[in-house]
Amino acid sequence: MEIWRNRLQELMDARGLTQAAFVSELNKQYLSRFHQKDVSRWLNSGNKASAGTIGFPKYETMTMIADFFGVDVGYLTGETDETSFDLEHASAYLGMSGESVSALREWIIGEDADSQMRNYRSETLNALFASPKFASVASKLLTLHEMSTLWKSNPERFNTLMESLASDSDLPDDLTFQLIIGAFYGMASESFSTLLKDAYPTPTEQTTA
Repeated sequence: MEIWRNRLQELMDARGLTQAAFVSELNKQYLSRFHQKDVSRWLNSGNKASAGTIGFPKYETMTMIADFFGVDVGYLTGETDETSFDLEHASAYLGMSGESVSALREWIIGEDADSQMRNYRSETLNALFASPKFASVASKLLTLHEMSTLWKSNPERFNTLMESLASDSDLPDDLTFQLIIGAFYGMASESFSTLLKDAYPTPTEQTTA
């Protein structure tokens, strides 16, 4: 019940909804007849009252509230930490965060896109990730991520690594560091360019018979 209270409040806050505004929009969307005192009771589920402990609202009401905010009831009750079970399963299967999976989905099914555009956006990403060149780019990104993580979490170790790589250089350390880092970014950019040409070939990239 504590999770229910907290997440309902968080969803209201994210939309900038007061209790009165929330119940007004809820009634307007679902033709229901709730009052502000109902919202107050929902936000106090599990707390003690003169008549006893305040319980959950009816499941039909919980379903309505979840639909209003675009989440699953399971998210509101703490059965999943993702906004939906589908998102939880997709995140677990891909090994990615719910935030990352949601970002991809939101781009594909954006409110400005009709069904044809959504299919086209999906095909665009499919071509990118299904390209045999993707693994090469991902390995370069992994190196950049490792370097960035090391630099942020352990600057001294990062500098030691850079000094080791630059030990044979006659250039100043700062310049050598920049050249080494630039080389890593350059390799990643080159691999990404190759990936783009493979995923989205143009006439200039195709071999003529």
